[in-house]
Amino acid sequence: MTSHLRKWKEAKREELVKLAKEFPVIAIATLDELPANITAVLRKKLKATSEVRVAKIRVTQLALKESKIDTSKLDHIVEKSILVIFTKQNPFELFSFVKKNKGSAAAREGDIADIDILIQAGDTGLPPGPALSTLKAAGLSVKVAGPTISISADKIVAKKGEVIKKEIADVLGKLNIKPMKIGMKILGVLDKNENMFYDSAVLDVDEEELASKFTTAYQQALNLAVNAEIFNEVSTEIIIAKAEREAKAVNKAIEGASVSGQ
Repeated sequence: MTSHLRKWKEAKREELVKLAKEFPVIAIATLDELPANITAVLRKKLKATSEVRVAKIRVTQLALKESKIDTSKLDHIVEKSILVIFTKQNPFELFSFVKKNKGSAAAREGDIADIDILIQAGDTGLPPGPALSTLKAAGLSVKVAGPTISISADKIVAKKGEVIKKEIADVLGKLNIKPMKIGMKILGVLDKNENMFYDSAVLDVDEEELASKFTTAYQQALNLAVNAEIFNEVSTEIIIAKAEREAKAVNKAIEGASVSGQ
């Protein structure tokens, strides 16, 4: 190891130690297939609450151990360069934020379409030549309109869930269409305050589904409390109103019986 590289690693380790002591939550994310521009955008968006660093897993583990943090849960995660997020955010809030903030990326052969990929009719700006064959190979209806090629009709070239073929990826690249959504992939999060490690599978919560479950559970609990006459700050008013309605109904029935008996 050269002296320069040794000094760089030492400086990086010291920086990570300082950040690990300063921030309560530490997230580990993979750099695999993550374009630099998307990393830069996320770093900017997280700036108010977080510090983002690229580091080797070994250097990160040494820094965390020096900071008295148990790294045993990280050992199986990744063995190459990683992205480390030191943050003040709740682990679930951080994961949700990163998941929602994805960037656009070009489609490659073999990718799975996230959505129906539509190529709209209009001028492509491409000159006639090899591009004409490329566009036709993707099933597009094209014609030469003056100095450029024009697409005659809208066409969905790949439906959601389909594998993107080479000819489709080539056309999307030619037209500078970036239909894929790609984002930082958090592998796990350490919460120092709670002394907890959260795996990505635990953090990946469907917020709408969770909210729906909470609403359903609340309604069921309230119905149970009312029917069982369990009094609390929510059920009491409903129980009284229900009793009042039932009393009026009984009274009305008695009055009706008295009139008919006369």
